Amino acid sequence: YDPNNHELIVSDGSEYLYFWDVENFEMKRRVTVTRFDGEIQDQINELEFMDGLVCYNIWHEDEIICADPWTGKSVREYDFSDIWPA
Repeated sequence: YDPNNHELIVSDGSEYLYFWDVENFEMKRRVTVTRFDGEIQDQINELEFMDGLVCYNIWHEDEIICADPWTGKSVREYDFSDIWPA
């Protein structure tokens, strides 16, 4: 939920983030999520809105990505694969 814009932020696991009106649940807009390298990212899971960014993990991966909610472009990428035991 983005309290500043009164939008619910939703994913269906695809490469899109959907932004819904909180009053009537109508889609206001959608953005395509991309990584630092410009590649489209799908498998978006477990959304959190923090410090003006939409953060999410990638399904079955050890990564967390934070994207700009207006452009969908990644602004932070965290790889946690090294913290798991071999």
